[in-house]
Amino acid sequence: MIPQLNPRSSVARFALVAMTLLAVATAARAEEMFPFVMPGLEPNRGVTDMSWLNDMPAGQNGFVRTKDGHFVDGRGKRIKFLATNFTFGSAFPDHDTADKLAARLASLGINCIRFHHMDNQTAPRGIWKNGTPKKNEFDPDQLDRLDYFIAALKKHGVYANINLHVSRNYWEGEDFPDGLANDRERREKLPHYGKGLDKINDQMIRMQREYARALLTHVNPYTKTAYAAEPCVAIVEINNENSLLQLKVPALPDYYRDDVLKKWNAWLKARYGSAEKLLAAWGGREELGADLLPGKCSTQGGENFQISKDASGETRVVVKKLPAISWHAQLHWTGLTLEEGKLHTVEFSARSDVPRKLPLSVRLQKTDWHNCGLNEDAELTPQWKNFSFTFRAARVEPGSVRFDFVIGDGPVGEFRLKDLTLRPGGSLGLRAGESLDNGTVGAPRALVPTPRGLDWTRFLAETERAYTDGMRTFLKKELGVRANIIDTQASYGEIAGTYRESFNDYVDMHAYWQHPRFPRRPWDPKDWLIPNTPMVAAKDTGNFARLAAHRVTGKAFTVSEYDHPAPSHYAAEMFPMIASFAAMQDWDGFFQFDWGGTNGADGKINGYFSLQQHPGKLAFLPAAALMFRLGEVAPARGAMRLSIPADEVVRLTSENISMTAAWKKAGVEMDELLKRRASVSFSGSGEPAVARQGRAGSQLGWDADAALYTVDAPAAKAVVGRCTGKTTKLGGAEFAVKTNARDFAVLTLNTADGKPLAQSRRLLLVAAGNVENTGMGWNDEHTTVSNKWGSAPTVCEGIGAKVTLDTKLKTAKVFALDGSGARGGEVPSMLADGRLSFEIGPQFKTLWYEIAAE
Repeated sequence: MIPQLNPRSSVARFALVAMTLLAVATAARAEEMFPFVMPGLEPNRGVTDMSWLNDMPAGQNGFVRTKDGHFVDGRGKRIKFLATNFTFGSAFPDHDTADKLAARLASLGINCIRFHHMDNQTAPRGIWKNGTPKKNEFDPDQLDRLDYFIAALKKHGVYANINLHVSRNYWEGEDFPDGLANDRERREKLPHYGKGLDKINDQMIRMQREYARALLTHVNPYTKTAYAAEPCVAIVEINNENSLLQLKVPALPDYYRDDVLKKWNAWLKARYGSAEKLLAAWGGREELGADLLPGKCSTQGGENFQISKDASGETRVVVKKLPAISWHAQLHWTGLTLEEGKLHTVEFSARSDVPRKLPLSVRLQKTDWHNCGLNEDAELTPQWKNFSFTFRAARVEPGSVRFDFVIGDGPVGEFRLKDLTLRPGGSLGLRAGESLDNGTVGAPRALVPTPRGLDWTRFLAETERAYTDGMRTFLKKELGVRANIIDTQASYGEIAGTYRESFNDYVDMHAYWQHPRFPRRPWDPKDWLIPNTPMVAAKDTGNFARLAAHRVTGKAFTVSEYDHPAPSHYAAEMFPMIASFAAMQDWDGFFQFDWGGTNGADGKINGYFSLQQHPGKLAFLPAAALMFRLGEVAPARGAMRLSIPADEVVRLTSENISMTAAWKKAGVEMDELLKRRASVSFSGSGEPAVARQGRAGSQLGWDADAALYTVDAPAAKAVVGRCTGKTTKLGGAEFAVKTNARDFAVLTLNTADGKPLAQSRRLLLVAAGNVENTGMGWNDEHTTVSNKWGSAPTVCEGIGAKVTLDTKLKTAKVFALDGSGARGGEVPSMLADGRLSFEIGPQFKTLWYEIAAE
């Protein structure tokens, strides 16, 4: 979706408020920020210790399986996963660290670890043996560390999610017939880590199976069990963020492109039998008409580039800088009228001073900004190239269509366009030089709803499902894997991807709120940006609608990567929001990404995703465990199901209709996801349709205009967002939050025993705002710190508030807790007439408070 920023939207208003308050925030009183360093390798204590939620050892009650759409243990008891990721070298701690980490993680309420990116590097950063010519032999010391860590986790009731192919470069493992390992130029034309291609390339598929066999049949000497038959291994993911439907075949090196096209032509031959039948199915030739484009284009994000036109008619575009979001820099031609169902052709010539991918599309010129048939990439080079894209107009409205180039993808530099036209007409049949009999029928550049495009989508989707079926059968039948298996995340392939995953044991997704963007070089530690606004101000439910849209009816559902990356001022919102929403939707697990190493003792935030030393996130983990795992937040009463006919999957995927768009098209507003549990099934006929069951309602509230999110359950309360300078009243609790620099605070109140608030004898209150390292080097807009992450200690914004709650306690005390959860000083409080009230603030130098019967 490529909307322009609406200055009246809640996100824009929050951004304006944030900029207005920036100077005030920078000059906040020193006493409002204080160090709150949490022990890296020591378990939580007291009321913050959630280890009692774990059954120990993990798997003691049998293998985790699915029943009635949820994970259960061997006794049939429901199990939910609150988890994190261990990546690269952090998956291989030494034995002493492994023991301490396992206890630490369990005390936080974590009961599953996702082992991720193990296959990328040699020791000590990965599983491969160092000093060998190829990455095809496990390092015995690394394997021993992994074995011991998993055994230590098992002892503390923490399950394992083992990922197979994540980031291994296949050509580093063995030679390929085209000599790829020695040809950097060709390697750079391949998708990252061979993704997409490795679902159709026979050699890569064989290598995946060999890796799986070596790892999963290995017997852990500390548990005396092979991972395939280990009860503490709950999940095996075949791939990470990988779909054949994302493969850009024309850009592949010759050897790999020819292999894919050979299989594509064989598929066409099997489907049609003859060129005559293929031509009858594809058909489609209409005479080209007059150009529909107006003479002048409009721009969005013009501060990022310059545009000019010379006497010869060439358009010159100089990209000076890249925006934080790529579609914030565009050229577009608006007010077009295209005829529904008719062919149209875009043609132009272009060149660029450096190689450049130039996305182009035709879409509706208003909300919901859906695609209208064209979604392609032009691969520009320093030499002039001619481009021609024919498409069939779909879901258009008179005078409300636009054609656009997105130029914010980069790189910085200059490119030129000439002879640009968009005309009715064109041809969708075989092109010059194409022959089915000779096996030379080409593939589209992208998924498009033309006859060729529909067949291409069908070929990719069927080939991918055959791959997934083959891998799942190999793992289950040949290796004897007892864990729950998926191929990859459902959104990879969108509707076809979700359909693919509907045949697996469960369904998984990923999401990040404002993932850092690297405008020039990927993962450049100096050159990155974040918008730095809170998700609570997002009018479209932020990440949540997209996640919920992919849950499949009757399947367990997890989110195996989720984060609100540092150094956002608003990261404290993450756990209270995702935990309560996941509980309300009745999901089965979510995994923060990622833990961020194993040193645990340097007292500062070490990167975008690092959890282990981020107090603004860690402090809310016990609350998240109580809301989600203990079930203090109940599932929504009502449900709704989107039915998508299986025979419509190819068409919808070819039209680039996302799962979220399919829900909207069926008449569901995204805020309804706060009131009903959502799932999708691939059944029925006709257009996708939604059926609702039960009465709508949940314990969550979200006023995006006010940027306020609340949880109001008998045993759990939360106030998130713009709650300062006013009192938020929930059932049995009131939070009068004092004004602060950013008009932002997060407070949670949970009973430690699951009892209703007034009946509980022990409660945990968490209050946090901005959290950052000492001396972070922010730019003026607070959208990056470059590589100036500051130093220890991490400092936290103290939230001042008066808290009042109903209670049946006759006597009670309130304690400020230290970073381990141990009691410190007592907080003055007043208990009278069944109401306990007390004031918290930065003077207590804590994010944690305990309310306990005296």
